Order: sequence, then structure tokens, then C-alpha cells
Amino acid sequence: MSDEGRAQARRLGEWFRARQLEPAAVRSSPWCRCIDTAQLAFGRHMVWDALASPTGADAATRERRLAQLRDALAAVPAARFEVWVTHQFVLSDLTGNSTSSSEGLLLKAATDGGRPQVLARLNLA
Repeated sequence: MSDEGRAQARRLGEWFRARQLEPAAVRSSPWCRCIDTAQLAFGRHMVWDALASPTGADAATRERRLAQLRDALAAVPAARFEVWVTHQFVLSDLTGNSTSSSEGLLLKAATDGGRPQVLARLNLA
């Protein structure tokens, strides 16, 4: 991760702390930059394979991971929020929206098990 990436991760954590927003859980892709981002921003993380980059994954693995993400998002109670640190390819597959580097999405689970709704975008680049 570059110095710029580390600074972005720290700004992300500062943004949440300034608003007194403490995530109930911080989940991260097993890839190093995601782990580093989660750790620098929130001081903790739990690696979750469902957030891994789809690069090199076969179609069945990709679909299984997407189903896990949709199910987990639907299971988050309304009064709780979690931070998931992942890759733009995962967000694109999950939501059908493209994102830029360092951009985050606030998601609401779909009631029909489909694509979640994007409620807001956060970019601290």
C-alpha cells in the first residue's frame, strides 16, 4: 500500500470517529491492501473470504461468494452497521455499480435476495 493509500485509510477512520460511528464489525478481504485499510482505519478487522477479489476465481466460487454477501447483508439488523473492506470488482458484482479507488458504498439489503440498494457513496480520496 502506498503512502497515499495509508493516508486515505486513516482519513476514513477519522471520518467515522468524528461522527461517533463505531462499526459493530469490520470485515476484510484476505488481500493485504484491504487488511491494511481496515487495520489503519478501524484498528481491527476479521478476514472474510467472501470479500476476496474475484480475480482468478471460477464462476461457481464467484456466485457462492456473492450469495454469502447478500445473505450476510440481509442478516444485519437495522440498528447495526458493519464495515466491509473489499475490492471494486466485488462491489460491482454485488451492486451493479462501479466505484473508484477509495470509494465506499452504504448499502441496504434487497428484500428479494437480489442486488442491494446503494443509499450513499463515500469518497475520501
